[in-house]
Amino acid sequence: MVIGTKWALHEHAELMTKFPGMEHDAPWMTHVAPGGMSEIIWTFNRPGRFEFACLIPGHYQAGMIGTIIVSQA
Repeated sequence: MVIGTKWALHEHAELMTKFPGMEHDAPWMTHVAPGGMSEIIWTFNRPGRFEFACLIPGHYQAGMIGTIIVSQA
């Protein structure tokens, strides 16, 4: 799972399709095995609409996408 803007997720999904063996280690990403669990703890620094998605090739394209709406405090 990856948190980002719609544009960034789309661009990264395209790269994952071209290079499916890419490895990642960033605080806004986590790898979860089927049936497994993981967590991302993230503090948003501004209000807005953000996306999260699975970028394994075929998953993003199949609709494994969600939205996070951050309101102003």
